[in-house]
Amino acid sequence: MIDFPHQSWDVATVLFFNKFCGKSQLLDTLALIFLSVDALRTAILVALTVGIWQYGKSKSDINAQKRVIYILFSIVITLGIIEILNALIESPRPIVSLGNLIYSPITTSDTQLLWREGWVRNPKHGSFPSDTIALLAAIATGLFLWNRLLGTCAFIFVFIAGILPRLYFGLHYASDMFIGVIIAIGSTLLIERITFFKSISEWILKFESKFPYIFGVTGFYLAYIIAEKFILLRKLPVWIRTMLRH
Repeated sequence: MIDFPHQSWDVATVLFFNKFCGKSQLLDTLALIFLSVDALRTAILVALTVGIWQYGKSKSDINAQKRVIYILFSIVITLGIIEILNALIESPRPIVSLGNLIYSPITTSDTQLLWREGWVRNPKHGSFPSDTIALLAAIATGLFLWNRLLGTCAFIFVFIAGILPRLYFGLHYASDMFIGVIIAIGSTLLIERITFFKSISEWILKFESKFPYIFGVTGFYLAYIIAEKFILLRKLPVWIRTMLRH
């Protein structure tokens, strides 16, 4: 494993935003909802992407449909890079490495589960780079390339619903998320320049016209697991190891 030391400005940024945590139950609960409820964060961006596909279908706009396929490609490449870096780089979350300097939220019996599911399910997972923010940024970049206004709104949404809660709770350093965004943007722009992805997109569209039912089922399932941040795929290795032990 490679150690990744964070600079003093990185630590200071986390501590600045985290100092507001635990002071207001309203703010804590709002941040917990954005942190933990994928239906109010990732699923919204996925729904906007599905909307582009439906627009392309109704308007016979092939470029709109290709844009959705490009977004899927960028998600795969982005998360592939992120997971490799997570496996190679040792970078504990601020809430782990900074210990008592990090404030915890005010929780009740109703919000305790949100906090536990929001990060405690995987506290040892490396924080650099942030896979969640990279996923959101990959979708937002694709939306921006399709429609500038929509994409700008998507990036603002990523900042409010994705980045701020993670700084607020001390779950990620600013550099973790910044690098995730850069990887997402770079992956998306790379796909734009490689003709291989254009050819694959055209093949996928032909497959869709020939087998619309199979494509529809697959497309819905893909949208669902992306909206859930691939939780099924993340947990599958753990479940397999558990079953093999018995």
